[in-house]
Amino acid sequence: MSVIKMYLTATSTVLGNVNTTTTTNTSPTVERYTASIVLGNIIGGTTVVPATSFTNDSGSAVAVNGLVVPSSDGYYSLYVNNELQRGGISSLTAANLTIDTVLVVGVTVVIEVVTLRWLPYLQLQHPIQPTTSLFQHPYKINF
Repeated sequence: MSVIKMYLTATSTVLGNVNTTTTTNTSPTVERYTASIVLGNIIGGTTVVPATSFTNDSGSAVAVNGLVVPSSDGYYSLYVNNELQRGGISSLTAANLTIDTVLVVGVTVVIEVVTLRWLPYLQLQHPIQPTTSLFQHPYKINF
């Protein structure tokens, strides 16, 4: 007895592109601290202002080790008597601000700390269109 078999070949094709769009927004956080220099802040050739000498934007006293230190994605600016100071003359820790010079008693010091937070948003667009084609071969008869 002969057997008739149908032979089919299937071919699949995928067409299209995958497009991406990345948007990065920054969200800054700003902290400001104000203090007046007193005689006890002057030590040798530097001025050291402890965290507890500062008040924040709402006028509240800053706690011990309460100064915000910017991360690598931030920075701080130092103002002495409302004048922006050049970089490199001060260092900021959570405990205190150290200025590499002697300031006059009664001078106002303001620290502005800016910390940036990165908010990336990724959008994918993928208009991929798969298609499958079938090709029917002639019937094959096996004996």
